[in-house]
Amino acid sequence: MLEHQKWVIQQVSNDKELFKKELYKSLAWLEEKDIEALVEWLKSNYWSTNSEEIIAVFRIYMIKKVNTYYYQKIEK
Repeated sequence: MLEHQKWVIQQVSNDKELFKKELYKSLAWLEEKDIEALVEWLKSNYWSTNSEEIIAVFRIYMIKKVNTYYYQKIEK
């Protein structure tokens, strides 16, 4: 799945909105270890051209992750 998402991201990298949309999909579908690999790949290949989009998507991803963690603690 990671390789597929890399391919899709490469195809849409010139369209910033589609790029963000595919990043969101990737975060929803990939496992944690694949997300870490995706981040490294994005930094190596797209940081100079799409850093704002990468930061925006991962900021929302981290906020959701932290909120989920705290909600789980509260429910216990």
